[in-house]
Amino acid sequence: MDLDAIYASHPLRGETILARLERAGADLTRLTELQLAVDPETGLTDQNHSGGVESVLELAIAAGVTASTTVVDIGCGLGGPARVLAVVVGCPVIGIERDESRCRDARWLTALVKLDHRVSIRHEDALAGDVTLREVDVLWGQGAWIHFPSPADFLARWIPALVEGGRVAMADAFLARPPAGRDEEAIVAKLEDSWGARLTTVDEWRCSLESHGCRVVHVRDVTARAIADFSNLLAVSPHWPAGTASDDEKQGWARALEAFARGVIGSFRIVATRTAV
Repeated sequence: MDLDAIYASHPLRGETILARLERAGADLTRLTELQLAVDPETGLTDQNHSGGVESVLELAIAAGVTASTTVVDIGCGLGGPARVLAVVVGCPVIGIERDESRCRDARWLTALVKLDHRVSIRHEDALAGDVTLREVDVLWGQGAWIHFPSPADFLARWIPALVEGGRVAMADAFLARPPAGRDEEAIVAKLEDSWGARLTTVDEWRCSLESHGCRVVHVRDVTARAIADFSNLLAVSPHWPAGTASDDEKQGWARALEAFARGVIGSFRIVATRTAV
């Protein structure tokens, strides 16, 4: 499925998040990022990735993000992780987002919580045109780089923006093993279509990182958390207002859970350091 179509009907949008806060009686003129990012009851937050705020902070610790770190969140979506980093760590973050509506929502939400002095959102295709950023400390991606068809092509474009000693920090779903038989091949193909993604292995990313002068220093399996998140979405979504989530989106969650259960895919956190310029 085309990414534009996926995001046009995605349950996590600026309007659904703010509607949830309005129903809870929040004062929309005095919102904080944590109000956007945390919602244990419905899961309608600005964190469009597994693990929510906790996973953002764990990846930040693994990647050595501090207040003096310049982070570029490539495929930043609604800007949730960028704003969490700006609030909790205090670092400047540049978000790159190709989808016009996501970019608009990211800017809107950032302004609402008064973080546009630390978080800037650029409407750009991460795979098109020249990369103008340089002297970046961290290239960041959560639940986003799965949409890029080739790790090697993506890294060839973006690694030159990193300083020596800079880090690549990513968390996403990966193939845990090759699909066994037509049944599993069909599950993976349908899941890729649901997500507008290309599923590949941790080893493919590792090899691509190493070939571009980076050394992988941290890999963690966080599949259990992803399973809990998708299970929770399926459990709470029947209580969402009508039209919040499409049937295609719900089928994607169910397919992901089946693929996790079969051991075909897993969720991993990866950090690599650029060792040569």
